[in-house]
Amino acid sequence: MIVLTLSLCFSAALLAAVPLVNCPPVYDPWYDVNDDGKIDLKDYFGVGKRYGSEGQNISKASIEYDSGWINITGMQGQSITIEHNLGITNWDDPKLMVDTTGKTRLDDTRLQRYMGLTQVGWSRAYGGARDYYAYALVRTADGMYALAGGTGSSGAQDFWLVKTNAGGSMEWNRTYGGTNDDYATALVQTIDGGYALAGHTTSYGAGGADFWLVRTGSAGNAQWNKTYGGTSDDVASSLVQTADGGYALAGSTISFGAGSSDFWLAKTDSNGNMQWNKTYGGAGYDFARSLVQTIDGGYALAGCTDTYGAGTQDFWLVKTDDSGNVQWNKTYGGASTDYATALVQTIDGGYALAGYTASYGAGKYSFWLVKTNAGGSMEWNRTYGGTNDDYATALVQTIDGGYALAGSTNSYGAGEYDFWLVKTDDNGNAQWDKTYGGISREWAHALVQTVDGGYALAGYTGTYGYPHWYNFWLVKTDAGGNFPNANTGLAWIYRSANTLTLYRGLADADWNYVRVRISKAK
Repeated sequence: MIVLTLSLCFSAALLAAVPLVNCPPVYDPWYDVNDDGKIDLKDYFGVGKRYGSEGQNISKASIEYDSGWINITGMQGQSITIEHNLGITNWDDPKLMVDTTGKTRLDDTRLQRYMGLTQVGWSRAYGGARDYYAYALVRTADGMYALAGGTGSSGAQDFWLVKTNAGGSMEWNRTYGGTNDDYATALVQTIDGGYALAGHTTSYGAGGADFWLVRTGSAGNAQWNKTYGGTSDDVASSLVQTADGGYALAGSTISFGAGSSDFWLAKTDSNGNMQWNKTYGGAGYDFARSLVQTIDGGYALAGCTDTYGAGTQDFWLVKTDDSGNVQWNKTYGGASTDYATALVQTIDGGYALAGYTASYGAGKYSFWLVKTNAGGSMEWNRTYGGTNDDYATALVQTIDGGYALAGSTNSYGAGEYDFWLVKTDDNGNAQWDKTYGGISREWAHALVQTVDGGYALAGYTGTYGYPHWYNFWLVKTDAGGNFPNANTGLAWIYRSANTLTLYRGLADADWNYVRVRISKAK
């Protein structure tokens, strides 16, 4: 008899929070791998020898139970409880042998025999009994990760830089800041293996808030820092290291420009000394959120404007030459609020902008992806979302020519807001989407595609990490967006006198059919 349950009990290899009871003994299953009628050294690392039956006919072991082939297609992420009713009192009996075999198709001659789960994703939280907000993420030259944001560990917020290994374990962390609030919102790894962080500071500089650029060595030790700004508020949102080894910072300024707030682009040399700066905007509020250096050596900035365009706020894309002089600008949007948060130059020389829209889509706010040609003319646009609020904050063009957008959703997932990752083809058609999070609020701000074709997302979590505080959260997925506990394979997770329970990995594609035979050596 087969009992199918939706158990949340995982094997210890999953690092699950739920403790296991009556875990199965650790030994290899018994089977005649090559079906030659004998268990010998040709079979799975000499299992037969271990059980004293090498070279002997299988009839020396009596089959006490045979489940036959069980169809578990579509049961990824579920447990399968098999009732054998043998009344087994000692699962450690050396004469007891369990053969668990799988197939992908029932007519398949290839058998799945390697038990166990392979984890395809992970997540890590960093922080403590203060609020820690991650806003930036890079994949480092050594295949690891670095995150930047703000930490309140000393009371006021400071820049915080966290370096991890490939599995997300922290290698080191550094803070930078003064007695007031300082927020890092952008990060690059520099060509010499160090780091540069940008954001705004209220501890240093000339105004209420100034652009702040901090340069470090490869171990995060500060080498120099510079502020840029006027007597009012100037907030940096994006940073690139330029082709000449210098830096370009983009954000918004109230100190300079024509309106209430303008785009501001500041270019420095390799030591952070300002070479030139430019403002872009009109009489209203214009906020730059993302910056790229373009293939022609110029720059493209994206954000939102209420000075220009059709609605309350529109996406705004500004293209400049290598000295910051405007070559062209375009707005995209409808009658309501449309806010661009991320920008990439695409492999065809055009641009893709992501953000959120209240003018289009199904909910109050939806993810919005806009694709343009090299001159900024819109080629297509797509919305993604449900009936509530969904905010895209990060964008990459993927190795297959499509796109991946990350942000936060209130339409889907488990909690108040969850990380949301949407993968599209090269025309913006959604291929799949995944949510990550718990019962509290999780907000994604940064996204990279990893060397294995998967994704890493960074932001902050209220569910994981230190209780009752927000902490940095880094999530690593496989190429299909599968997350921790989204494993492949099949494993034992429980056994009793009359049952044996298996768990099929959430991302498993191989174990569509399973057969369990329980035997005793004579």
